[in-house]
This record gives sequence, C-alpha cells and structure tokens, in this order.
Amino acid sequence: MNKTLQRRKKLLITATLTLSMLLTIITPGAVPAASAAADISDLKRSVQALIDEAATKGIRVSVGLKDLSGYFGNEETLLGSKEAYKPASTIKLALVAALMQQVDRGALTLEDTVTVEPDDVVGGTGSLQKEKFPQEVSLERLARLMITQSDNTATNVLIDVVGLKRVQELMDQLNLEVMHLGRKMFAAAPTPEQDNFINAADLITLLDRIYKHSFLTEKSKDTIIGWMLAQEVDTKFGAALQGAKIAHKTGENANVTHDTGYFLVPGREMAVAVLTEVTTTEDFDEAQAIGNPVVQEIAKAIYGFLQQSAAGQPQMAVTRFLDVPDHHWAKAEIEKAISYGLLSGSSDTEFSPAEPITRADFVSALARAQGLPEEGGDTNAAAAAQPITRAQMFTLFMQAYANSRSNGLPAASALNASDADQVPAWAKDSFAQAQRLGFLKGYVDGSLRPGMPATRAEAAKLVSLLLP
Repeated sequence: MNKTLQRRKKLLITATLTLSMLLTIITPGAVPAASAAADISDLKRSVQALIDEAATKGIRVSVGLKDLSGYFGNEETLLGSKEAYKPASTIKLALVAALMQQVDRGALTLEDTVTVEPDDVVGGTGSLQKEKFPQEVSLERLARLMITQSDNTATNVLIDVVGLKRVQELMDQLNLEVMHLGRKMFAAAPTPEQDNFINAADLITLLDRIYKHSFLTEKSKDTIIGWMLAQEVDTKFGAALQGAKIAHKTGENANVTHDTGYFLVPGREMAVAVLTEVTTTEDFDEAQAIGNPVVQEIAKAIYGFLQQSAAGQPQMAVTRFLDVPDHHWAKAEIEKAISYGLLSGSSDTEFSPAEPITRADFVSALARAQGLPEEGGDTNAAAAAQPITRAQMFTLFMQAYANSRSNGLPAASALNASDADQVPAWAKDSFAQAQRLGFLKGYVDGSLRPGMPATRAEAAKLVSLLLP
C-alpha cells in the first residue's frame, strides 16, 4: 500500500473513531449495490470458451459465479455441466459452517478441546497426522487446519464432534439439493446415501449465505473467511492468483480437482466455484496435471475481469428512479453515485432520497469513492445500522475531501446559522469549512440541523464531489 493511501485510510479511520461510531470501515456485507447493474456478458463468454475448450480434452467443468458486491446486480451464473461431482475437500466448507453454527448457538466453543487418538489419524493432506497421539486439540485448531491445509485427520475428528446429522440439517436449512456429507475422509461408501456429493450451484449458495451471515453471526462469518484467506494449498486459484486477495478452499481426489471461494476485488466481490472432472484417466497425478491448469485459467479470467472492471470507468446508464424526478435537486448526483457503485436504490424503481442513510452505508460509500481497500471489521453492528447525523456526515466527508486535495482546506470561520450553538464542538470546523466551500447551504430558516439524520440524497450529493 502506498504512503498516500495509508495516510488517507488512517485519517478516515481516525475521524470515524473520533466520532465514537466504531463502524465497519468497509465490511463486505455492508457494501451497497449498484442499481444499474454492470454487464458481465463478456466474462461469461470468456469462461464458457474455456469450458468448451476443456470439454474437447475430456474435462468436465462447472463454474458458478455469484456477485456479492451488488455491482453486477447480484447476478448468479452457472456455466458448464450441471451434474454432481465427487466433492473432495470442498465439502469441508459445509462442515466448518455447521461447526460455527453450533458455536453461535452456544453448544460448542472454539476453545473446547477433544482428544485425538492414534486411531483417528488418516493420510492424505494435513500436518496433524505427523504429531504424537493421544493429545488434546482445540476445535479452533482442528477447523483451521481443515481449511488452511485441508487436513483430513482434523476433518474426521470434527465430523465426530459436529455430527453428520447436524451438517445435513444445515444443508437442508439452506435448501441445498445436491451437497451431501455422508462419510468421513478415506471411509468407504457402500451406498450412494453414504457418499459425498457437490455441485456448483450448492457451493455458490453456501458461499453466498456464509458471506451474508444469514445463518451465522458476523464474527463466525469473519472467522471462516479468515481461515480461507490463509489457504496454504496453492495448486489451483493460489497458483494462478499469487498475491491476490482470495479466500478459498481447494478439493482434489482421484480424477477431480476443484477450488471455490471468494475473489475479494474491492467493490467487485464475487463468490466463485470451479469444479472439474478429468474423464480420460483415473490416475491422481495425471488428472491433477490435466485439470489444475483449467481451474487456473478460469480463475485468471474471472479475477482479471473483476480487476479491469474495478479499474475502468463505470457504466453511466442509470435506472430512472420513479421517486427522483428530473427536477429533483440531487438528481445528477444520485445518478452519478449510483453509476459508480457507491450507493444503491432501495428497490429497482425507487431510491428513497428523503430516507435516512445508515452510518455503515455512508462510510462504505465514502471509502469506495476514495478507492480505499475493503478492509477492517465492525466492532458495533448496532451503531453501524443507525442513521448518521448531519454533523457526523459532514465531519467524515470534510476529512475525506481534505485527503483528496493537495493544498488542504480553507481556514474555518464563524458559522453562519441560526442554530450554530447546537453544532457539537467536534463538528464546528467541518461545518464552517463546508459552508465556506459551498457544500453546506442550510435550510430556508437559516438552520443547519446538525443532529438531524442525513438523507440518502444528501449523502449522494456529498460523495459525488469525490468522484472524477
């Protein structure tokens, strides 16, 4: 990260904490969606071409994509084969999700320990098998090893702790139609009901629901993604996207090789699943040598598209909101903020310009307008969901505006307002500077109303000033 970006990020965070907001500076789940969805047809054509090319070589491929940022209209796309696959270690995402659901319910804690016996040890990937047993191992370590190293011993111990029944209950809760965990790693499956299955559609659904923490707490969601970010198996997405911000889980067994997870390009976050089956061989090494490059090329095509989209100029065609008529005082700014993916409509046809904007949504839009990376964590979700006041909004905005200027801000002067005495001390300079620059006009009665919730239209007006 360059020094300018570091300084801008530090100043924004400092201003936020000064106001005691304790907000998510940029939390993936808090990023607003662009109402005018950008087109991903080019991406779909590129990926389909790679799938078709693989098919000529005897490689069955499925690709699932789910827009998590909202920039592409929350679109979900499934390409290639719709049939099920042997999941290999991608099924471990269902197990870790069920584990964290039990943690959220208070049935387990990650600090709990379990005795790992010599009989629990199995081969394949993972470092746990090389240690001495019996020993006590925490559930946190078992889960972390299962995701970061795809440790099979850790996985089997966790299956005993969580239970296959609870994993299936979660998959039923999420309406997953194919995903199934019926046996431990390296265990035999006498019947199909005792085997493991996966498809791209279910994987994308599971990733989407984890990301949006619809069945987990945000802390548990962050824990899972944190483990996925620390992925040590780099033969697929990791080999193709070295140094990229990806959180993923690999899977490989016999003639299948998969990778699935999150491509966390700021403002273009996407859940991705790439599943392959090499039909020309049952030899593991040969199948990996054939299949891994296919997974890698598809990953590069997807990530490259997202990067180019984030770096390029956004589409300017904007949905005409029914509640933002041509004569609306902030119409141009609302359309500009929408086109750049900073704010979203409240529906496909309405923007709700007079409604309050939450603190999280404003800080998210502000940071994205400055091109800040999507990092940080929410320490107070309840506060983040509250409306931001005009005093808080202008204080944060003026800090961001100062960061965008090489010569700083004009000196603050006395406020010209009928309710100047109601402006908090920490907001006076920001209000005065905004007033001097013409950003703060006040109301017809001469008041500034610092404690009043800021509206979505007012927020759009301000953040658009940071755009080209």
